[in-house]
Amino acid sequence: MKRMAMLFLLAFAVAFTARAEEDGALSLSPAVVMLRGDHGQSTTQTLTLTNGTSRAFEFDLVASDVITRDGKRMFVEAGSIAGSIAATAVFSPAHVRVLPGQSVTATVTVTLPVDSSQRAVVALFRGTNVVLSGKVPMKASLGSLLTFTSSDDVEMSAAPLVVRPQSASTNLAVSHACTNSGHEPFVAKGVLAIVDGAGALVGKSNLESHRLLPGESEQLGGEYVGELEPGRYRVVVTYDYEGRTLTRSAEVQVR
Repeated sequence: MKRMAMLFLLAFAVAFTARAEEDGALSLSPAVVMLRGDHGQSTTQTLTLTNGTSRAFEFDLVASDVITRDGKRMFVEAGSIAGSIAATAVFSPAHVRVLPGQSVTATVTVTLPVDSSQRAVVALFRGTNVVLSGKVPMKASLGSLLTFTSSDDVEMSAAPLVVRPQSASTNLAVSHACTNSGHEPFVAKGVLAIVDGAGALVGKSNLESHRLLPGESEQLGGEYVGELEPGRYRVVVTYDYEGRTLTRSAEVQVR
């Protein structure tokens, strides 16, 4: 069986967090695994669940496909769509019990099916025992997202910038709809720059990074952290994604 090479791993110390009566937290890491390979290849990943609460928890391990519909991310049952990645998932073990203050590990092996257009799956620790959060009964579920890239068909499209001018109480801010219009997932890292009427750079701010699956749309943007003197400026937003760039700009008058 071929192995899929790990391209990049975001090993967050705390992943999806579930709280119970302010009694600490459950955490699962890594939160996200980004993989690159060919259709038909498989990967095995190790997941670690840590119990920072004062009670024991039990979980069934299952997988769900992550798809986009009408630009929004959705989770669907394994095998319910063509080319399901989740349907290939094999967990070891398939059920875990984690005691207070301890951690457990499990592995998941998934295969990117031949000719599949799907690019993401979530490995889910689905709670089986009920606990109380205040007076509300709940089951804790935590998941790690695995994304797959198999080609260089990466493309991002963006609507024109909407600029909120600086005021006495708010910073200048920008926003616009951005869409993954290609066939592969990516992380868009943005920078907002302010240029004055003479073309000189006044300042810049980093924008929050966003992960977009194929077909997914999000409102991206952010604030300029500096204070601008009255005048006319050009606002330039540049995104870097998978070694490519996309730039949008707009004019703004600061009074």
